[in-house]
Amino acid sequence: MVYNVEAPASPQASLPLHVDVDMVRVMEVFLAQLRLLFGLSREELPPEFLLERPGNEGLADWELDRLLWAHTVENIATVSTTLTSLAQLLDKIGNIVIKDDVASEVYRAVASAQSAMAELAAGHLHSAFQASKEAVTSSERAFFDPSLLHLLYFPDDQKFAIYIPLFLPMAVPILLSLAKIVRETRQRKKEPTKVD
Repeated sequence: MVYNVEAPASPQASLPLHVDVDMVRVMEVFLAQLRLLFGLSREELPPEFLLERPGNEGLADWELDRLLWAHTVENIATVSTTLTSLAQLLDKIGNIVIKDDVASEVYRAVASAQSAMAELAAGHLHSAFQASKEAVTSSERAFFDPSLLHLLYFPDDQKFAIYIPLFLPMAVPILLSLAKIVRETRQRKKEPTKVD
């Protein structure tokens, strides 16, 4: 925020000037922008709703609860998407070996997501949020495990698409040479052998 101060009353004022800054105006702008960064926008409510204003405290308890609820739901949706993508990847690749630590991270992610949903349904927002954070961490550990990364970015069909253009130019002369050797061998067998 650029805070414009009043110009000095007389042009002969000595520097430095003492300036009183109205911090209420500054902090109102700062708090409004901070609330937007947190995702707390002012929403128009129906006139029959009574809504507590945050006042000078910055965040009301209900706003904090709303933030926890929104982030918990977002985390659960992220876990669901990540685990679904992992399952689709593993369905496409038939000959894959899943390590025990990847499987345990998947189980931990599912258990934490279920715990978060149960805590959310019970109204325990802090524990629901913590469980959803653990679920996100476990699901991303499983998805980005180093043993699965090469399968994620280079499945077998893409490997063939990459390597065939490299080996095909070398294979053509080799195959032509083999065909020529086979033809010459057949011709030698057909020709009568000369006995001296």
